[in-house]
Amino acid sequence: MQMLQMTLKIRGKVQKVGFRYSVVDYVLSHKLPIVGHVCNRPDGSVEVIAQGDIESLKDLHRFCTKGPPRAEVREVTEEVEPISKKTFKTFDFLEE
Repeated sequence: MQMLQMTLKIRGKVQKVGFRYSVVDYVLSHKLPIVGHVCNRPDGSVEVIAQGDIESLKDLHRFCTKGPPRAEVREVTEEVEPISKKTFKTFDFLEE
């Protein structure tokens, strides 16, 4: 199974609405075999860096296009690249 790294930049009303927490909760509650992190960016966007298999990353991408109920996602940009091994141990959010 090929290992991939997906970087998402999510724009809209995505900070101060629980977006980071909801992404971590989604990954953990759905037991997705993904590692990486989610963080707020200074420009008001949220960035997700996730490593895993294609199906799990697609699942996470679908969630991020909607986000939690209070979020208003306007745009999601995505970069995906193959990797030889995971460089994260867990999936978590980074403090600002």
